Amino acid sequence: MKTFKASIKSIFALTAALFTLTLAAPTTLARIDSDSLDPLDKTALTDRAVDGASLIERMHRQASALRNYSFSYKMKVFKKSGSVSALESGSFYFKKPNYIRLEEKGPYKKGAVAVIGPETDGRVKAHLGGGLKLFVVDLSPDSGLLKSANGHPMVQSDFLSLAECLKNYEHKGMTTAATAEPVRVKGIAKSVYLLDIKTGKGNKQLWKRIAVDPRSYIPVQWWDYNQDGRLHSHAQWQDFIADRSLPDRLFTIKHGSSAKKQLLEMQNSNDTVSKNKDNKTNKS
Repeated sequence: MKTFKASIKSIFALTAALFTLTLAAPTTLARIDSDSLDPLDKTALTDRAVDGASLIERMHRQASALRNYSFSYKMKVFKKSGSVSALESGSFYFKKPNYIRLEEKGPYKKGAVAVIGPETDGRVKAHLGGGLKLFVVDLSPDSGLLKSANGHPMVQSDFLSLAECLKNYEHKGMTTAATAEPVRVKGIAKSVYLLDIKTGKGNKQLWKRIAVDPRSYIPVQWWDYNQDGRLHSHAQWQDFIADRSLPDRLFTIKHGSSAKKQLLEMQNSNDTVSKNKDNKTNKS
């Protein structure tokens, strides 16, 4: 009987402990979530900000060292009411000295491709999607047809150009502020630096906000604001791959297939050549 009573007491004790943990868990989760900065809160950096100049300099230095890379991107542009006016997504490929391939895949200019490469003489070759992809045109780099949904030029969408834009904002007298260390930001899976650009000295109006990867120092997300303080656009970068093999022919408009398909075909061709060499070596 004593053993049975002891067992009952143990069960009650265990149940009480589990109940206590269950009650405590949501509080802990809420505390973790409350520590995350809200990227849409314009005052998010007020209590933990340092001068952003050193972070911008690191971003510029790291971008300068990148020889070739690719990423996918998404962008939303907003109306005055706050509703979405345009959606854009696509793939971007970069190779030094300044070769660019941009493929539009979302609703905005879907199917359009634009390239700057070894055969374009500094101009941009481009075509629209659908049946118009057969008509290739030469465009000046500053053509309005080569601007993204938020108005940013295609030829300034590589990471070095973006970092130089940030440095130019500093030279124009805008204020920069950043978190001293990586922080949790709502909507972003890993900790990042948060960088603010404000129009003027002191606590002026927010102009740009950028979430920066603490390892690669490239932008992860970017918020643009209008002169009246309204959110104008939000961009995010994903699937970043650095130092990948990008052949010059990728930066021509002659090939109808996508860059992804071309790279896959190139990889399969290399694998076949390597396999044939191995077979010859084994036979000999």
